[in-house]
Amino acid sequence: MSRNNGRAASSRLDALMRRKAELASALRTEREKRKAIEEKERERLSLIVGRALLANAAQYPDFDLMLRGVLKTTIKPGSAELNYLKAKGWLQ
Repeated sequence: MSRNNGRAASSRLDALMRRKAELASALRTEREKRKAIEEKERERLSLIVGRALLANAAQYPDFDLMLRGVLKTTIKPGSAELNYLKAKGWLQ
């Protein structure tokens, strides 16, 4: 009788361990999906905000000057972004 109980307990434990692994895999997948969604939303936000800032800078010289100052102090020196902004005439 104790062998049957031992096998049943072992079988339940094995089933629970498999379920735990399945849940961990599903959780990883959901986290990856959520991260991809958040990245996509961030890109969209960047495009919308960037367009608005560019339009405002084109319309108001003071804002253009302020935006250039912000870019100059926030873009990492030597970065591809800085080189691109210099090539486009946004920074010197």
